[in-house]
Amino acid sequence: DSRGTLWIGTNGNGVFTVAGSGLNPVKFTDPGSHLENVYVLSIQEDDQNNIWLSTVNHGIFKINESTRQSTIFSDKDGIVVGSLTMTAGYSGMLGEIYFGDVNGFYTFSSNQLKGNPAPPQVAFTDFKIAGKSIVSNWGGVLAEPLETARQLSLSHDQNVFTISFAGIHFSDPENNRHLYKLENYDFDWRETGFEKSADYFNVPPGHYIFKVKAASNAGVWSERAIEITIASPWWRTWWAYTAYGLLLITGIYATHRFQKQRVIRAERERTRERELLQAKEIEKAYQALKSTQAQLIQSEKMASLGELTAGIAHEIQNPLNFVNNFSEVNKELLLEMNDEINNGNLNEAKIIARSIIDNEEKIIFHGKRADGIVKGMLQHSRSSSGVKEPTDINVLADEYLRLAYHGLRAKDKSFNATMKTDFDESLGTIDVVPQDMGRVILNFITNAFYAVNDRKKKGESGYEPIVTVTTHKIGNKVEIRVKDNGNGIPQKVLDKIFQPFFTTKPTGEGTGLGLSMSYDIITKSHQGEIRVETKESEGATFIITLPQ
Repeated sequence: DSRGTLWIGTNGNGVFTVAGSGLNPVKFTDPGSHLENVYVLSIQEDDQNNIWLSTVNHGIFKINESTRQSTIFSDKDGIVVGSLTMTAGYSGMLGEIYFGDVNGFYTFSSNQLKGNPAPPQVAFTDFKIAGKSIVSNWGGVLAEPLETARQLSLSHDQNVFTISFAGIHFSDPENNRHLYKLENYDFDWRETGFEKSADYFNVPPGHYIFKVKAASNAGVWSERAIEITIASPWWRTWWAYTAYGLLLITGIYATHRFQKQRVIRAERERTRERELLQAKEIEKAYQALKSTQAQLIQSEKMASLGELTAGIAHEIQNPLNFVNNFSEVNKELLLEMNDEINNGNLNEAKIIARSIIDNEEKIIFHGKRADGIVKGMLQHSRSSSGVKEPTDINVLADEYLRLAYHGLRAKDKSFNATMKTDFDESLGTIDVVPQDMGRVILNFITNAFYAVNDRKKKGESGYEPIVTVTTHKIGNKVEIRVKDNGNGIPQKVLDKIFQPFFTTKPTGEGTGLGLSMSYDIITKSHQGEIRVETKESEGATFIITLPQ
């Protein structure tokens, strides 16, 4: 055509268009016009850019491409539909259109075809519920007469209904077309037959809009709509569901209460019997618990003693080696001195005698040191007397640091760590229970060595295990710090570390009583304080504060 659109007619499948440079044909549709199934013979364009189709089965169509609306000319217009079997068609120079048939030809002058441009008036003519018209009794269903109504309200049992309608247009009324649709129910528009009505059956409760479209013979459309609301039955309303819920909750509550009372009565009977048995069992358990607690405390003491054993052996070995070595030297010197006396060299004999005396002093010193280590071991192993004695904290801390280190080395030759000390020489002595204070310091130092060794086993590059023990005098108090650079203590367990039987060590490597006993010794026996400073992946510091 003059717009560059290609029109394609088919044998019974309507007409298609291809616009511009598109490759896919698009079917031309005009609802209610029968264009979807026409058998096209010829296609022409008039001087007003209208497209004309001659068809075998429906006469001659005029299509206004701009409005996408069509007009049909058939028997009522003098067209013998069955005679149109030829593909002859022609557009004249004056805008007239010619279509030939077996008897001659038809001609149309588009300038002289003036349809009524006014749209038809759509009216609802009747509304039936289950076949019974309600127009005469509109007050029950309609808020106003059907002619002017905009909405209908139906009950749940009024869901079978028929709506009659008409498109009123007096210019060629036979060619008026009608389409209808019930929104939220129908998927697409429906065409009407001879009867201008729509029938619906068992429509579910809900909100719908019934729409009717009517077109005149000139293809001018108009539309009218009416809202239809179908109410839910009372047993499906919100208040009904609320009642159902309340009844269900009441039933559940009553059943639960009955069962609960029944269980309570039975449980009371069983409880009376259990209480008599439990009273005896509790007494037995209490006595067993006291015995077990004493055994566990002694076990913890023996465990710390075990940690010391290897270190003590190492510490005793050093002074014993000195004693043995100097004793052998003195034996040789005495033989030399005896020879010098026999030879009359008294001056040489005196020099040798002085060396023997010096060696004996060293033997005495190391003998006393070994004796002190043994006494310390015995003091640690025996039960605490609870008597406070003036004690040099620096000496105590230094001794247990070395004993703990050598004890761990004896168990694991691969164990190694750097030990650092910073002792405040101005401390002097303070009154403590030596055995108990030694256990506390040993516990903290052993835990520190365990922490750095555990981190080292993970193979962290550049990591050097370090344990530091320091003492300081702060006013009238003494502070002892045991610091390690291990993995630190997680915040989630920090509040539990002083609880009895709590341990982060693997099963079999700790009783969980060491820190608990230490806490009791410091806070109850010595009126001191224990606190912990820690940061994950950086280590932990246990701080003991004692009154001086």
